Amino acid sequence: MTFLDETGFTLHPRLGRGWAKRGQRLRIPTTSEHRERLNLSGWVAPLLGRYGMVKMPRGNRAGFLLGLRHVYRRLRSYTLWLYVDRAAWHRGKEVEAFLNTHPRLHLDYFPRYQPGLNPQERIWRRVRYETTTNRWFENLDAIWETVRKTTHSWSPQKIRRLCHIT
Repeated sequence: MTFLDETGFTLHPRLGRGWAKRGQRLRIPTTSEHRERLNLSGWVAPLLGRYGMVKMPRGNRAGFLLGLRHVYRRLRSYTLWLYVDRAAWHRGKEVEAFLNTHPRLHLDYFPRYQPGLNPQERIWRRVRYETTTNRWFENLDAIWETVRKTTHSWSPQKIRRLCHIT
């Protein structure tokens, strides 16, 4: 089983707990930029302890197809049962055409409004915590490089643990 989901990062820092000297406040610089967005499509295969992601121009059907191609290539020796949410861009003629030409890939959908069933959501939560909490980035490329560097250092055991597989 494999799970796929999309997310986005803006230049506005995510604030969390942090340490500061007594009597001082923790200050995180920001440009308060919300317009630009780094869109990512990520997948996780919890039983294999494997994870991947790809940068996409927009969070739409074309971006979803880019994510499908990525997971299909990375797990080429496996038959894939891929689970996604019921977003409108996860359906359509282009998606059906892709599935017809890639016989190892089988797509199934989570019940409506059940993001907690998708282990990829746990991966995104950890990525955000480890890479962007209380940090300011100059541009979206800096966020992308930090996210990639952080996730490439994860072991298969950590990925299984994040997905609650022991």
